[in-house]
Amino acid sequence: MNFVVGPEEADFAESIRAALAGYRPPTWSPGAALDDHDPELSSRMHEVGLAQAVAEGHGFVAAAGLELGRALAPLALFDEIAVEGAALAAAGVARYPRGHDVALDLREAGASLVALDGARPAPAIDTQGFVRLAVEVGEPAPFPELRSWAAFHTAYHAGLTGAALALAVEHARARVQFGKPLLALAPVQQMLADAAMLAQGLELLAWEEPEDPWPPLIHAGEAACRVCEIAHQVHGAIAFALETPLHDFFRRAHATRLFAAEVARVARGVTVSA
Repeated sequence: MNFVVGPEEADFAESIRAALAGYRPPTWSPGAALDDHDPELSSRMHEVGLAQAVAEGHGFVAAAGLELGRALAPLALFDEIAVEGAALAAAGVARYPRGHDVALDLREAGASLVALDGARPAPAIDTQGFVRLAVEVGEPAPFPELRSWAAFHTAYHAGLTGAALALAVEHARARVQFGKPLLALAPVQQMLADAAMLAQGLELLAWEEPEDPWPPLIHAGEAACRVCEIAHQVHGAIAFALETPLHDFFRRAHATRLFAAEVARVARGVTVSA
């Protein structure tokens, strides 16, 4: 088990950060059905070799996922690499349908190409453009190889977790309560220590290449949500205001965890039964 980041992976991460410079997630509001897919950002990511990261090895996948997670970049980038020419769907719910005519719907019985005609926007707390497919059965299609997709998402969760924790620490350092910064209060220190342990563990998990990528992905989603919840507690009531950047991380963690867990459920079932 080696958690040392090589110079090539570090250089690749720097290229991703440079390509992300200036990116800001779109503004979300309750009830809105938004799709944060950004074609210009996708083009920049492909120019720095995001699609080639899969072929280069797990370390490059982890480096990319961590940086994209810290920036809350669109997850459409990962779907484009895993599923070419279609939106990715699991059990009848697709995401990022814009620009596609069909969705590759993953189910325990296999995969099928389903027309996106008549798809209805699905209520969501995030900007991934979720839709519910109007048709349950489509044209049978090969089940995609999703190991790198799972690894990307594990690293993405780790990246957004670290960013959410940094916001909580910054707030605790600046917010004065009972005559001293929140960061000086023992209960807050304990909460942040718990969150830091989870965040550091997730980053280490992102760099490890597991034999089975799905259990780490499930853990990453759950741990990311827990860290975001702790960050909310540290912020207090202000964390529930949509204007606070923490809200974006909280919503992204929960929405991504649910979709990734459904993909993991059906993908693992197909893998086991094959």
